[in-house]
Amino acid sequence: MSNVVSLFNDTQKYEEHPVVVLADDDPSIRLMIRHVLESEEFDIVEAADGLEAIKAVEKHHPALVLLDAVMPGIDGFTTCKQLKDKGYTDVPVMMITGLDDDASVERAYDVGAIDFITKPIKWAVLKHRVRSVVSTVVAERKVELLAYRDTLTNLPNRLLFADRLEHSIDRAARHRESLALLLVDMDDFKLVNDSFGHDAGDKLIKAVGDLLSRSLRRADTVARLGGDEFAIIVEGIDGTDDAISIADNLSTILEHNVRLDEQETFTGASIGIAIYPEDGNDARSLLKNADTALFRAKENGRHCFQFYKPEMSVTAMERLELENSMRKALDEDQFVVYYQPTIDIHKNEIVGVEALLRWEHPEKGIIKPVDFLPLAEDCGLIVPIGERLIRTVGSQLKIWKEEGIDNQNVSINIAPRQFRDMDVLALFKEIMHANELEASNFTIEVTEGALIENVGEVESVLNALSGMGMTIALDDFGTGFASLAYLKDFPVDIVKIDRVFVEGTPDNREDTAIVEAIAGLTRGLRLRLLAEGIENERQLQMLKGLGCQLAQGFYWSKALPPDQYEQFYLNRFYNIG
Repeated sequence: MSNVVSLFNDTQKYEEHPVVVLADDDPSIRLMIRHVLESEEFDIVEAADGLEAIKAVEKHHPALVLLDAVMPGIDGFTTCKQLKDKGYTDVPVMMITGLDDDASVERAYDVGAIDFITKPIKWAVLKHRVRSVVSTVVAERKVELLAYRDTLTNLPNRLLFADRLEHSIDRAARHRESLALLLVDMDDFKLVNDSFGHDAGDKLIKAVGDLLSRSLRRADTVARLGGDEFAIIVEGIDGTDDAISIADNLSTILEHNVRLDEQETFTGASIGIAIYPEDGNDARSLLKNADTALFRAKENGRHCFQFYKPEMSVTAMERLELENSMRKALDEDQFVVYYQPTIDIHKNEIVGVEALLRWEHPEKGIIKPVDFLPLAEDCGLIVPIGERLIRTVGSQLKIWKEEGIDNQNVSINIAPRQFRDMDVLALFKEIMHANELEASNFTIEVTEGALIENVGEVESVLNALSGMGMTIALDDFGTGFASLAYLKDFPVDIVKIDRVFVEGTPDNREDTAIVEAIAGLTRGLRLRLLAEGIENERQLQMLKGLGCQLAQGFYWSKALPPDQYEQFYLNRFYNIG
């Protein structure tokens, strides 16, 4: 791939006016050959000797070289061999020689020539042979170039980018300079795709590619690696200050200057940066470390850039180890479901139970969801894990029903990715049929984050589930995405106040004010209110006074394994113990 870089920018030139380098020490021969070949619309570059011929090839990367065998300085045979030694194996060489002995012909082929023309030259033969060779080369190069170009943006693709990164590192090493590798990932691309369709998504990708190319120097490389991810190579930087300036400029430009169908589109990007040689001496290390920095930028809230730091690799390895452990845990049934009671605080009765996932690690013991679910969502494991949880709950409800613990309602939290990557509606229908359950046995919990990720699809599924008779609860209300629109537009029955607000009541003024505001809002909309994290009598009495109907918390019980929940339920039901 050594000559792909020089070929990439010359595609159209080679298709319309292929370059032929003509090396002969006789100017009259050059004049005649030029006259014959220019009628075929070739661009002829002349050279008076072998050294000039080599320079011309390095500059123009021609479709063919015509070399006189006998020239002053280095002859045509030596010139041909040096060109092949320099890596120009894809540039065909045709020898022009007055030597018609077998040894000369054999030598021409040995040094890499593909054909030879004897003097005196037969012009019709020369024209035919040159036309045939050049047309073959142009066709081969066109096919080769298509393999290295992104068809949507016309930018270098991943293959060409890898080649350019290798060359950039080689140059930086020779000149003892630094270079920056930036990976740019659009933060809101999925939202555009989901809201406006894939055509709009393609237009956005193309617009971003054009904008990145215009915003950088001609010598810099901008490539599309796939999807909404771009890579940028900036050579000759003066340390991290230059990289900061570039990343900051790109962030500002992408946020305010992307246009889609003549309308300004506000989008943002996360950028991961690795610097040569501090962050890696080879392409593989630089790319891996820039990708690690990009992940950290996304983890830090997106719309920002992050430089690679060695400790990030340790974190990345820990994440990889955790992901592998989760896959093993799924295969070995290490995930179990605990159940936390939901209490009607005015009647002091159990009215439901929330299904909470726990990981029974063979070495680390019980691992709580907060320590593994975020990664499960990122890597897609939340889909099979979530499906396993729903099936387990269905089986458990059937067992309780057979044991006389009937009319149980179990709350199950559905993550954003589950709405996107699995048929939630079909799964619940299957489980209800298999376990002889009713829709009233289930409450579906969603966070506001799930609602905003794919509004149309989530709304459709929730409406269908609600129409079947399931209860819909909005979880973690008030933690960052709170909007009255969600309570009005979605089929919400219950609003859950996050425990972070409840735990500060009634002593913390701000927390108490938030809880009072949410309670007033739900009363006005005639929705039920459920408070999480009740731990003492003062919290309970305050929430009762605000009209809160439902609650969970250690005041009554922590989350329990199925057999312990059964005992808790029976004790309260029969008022014993």
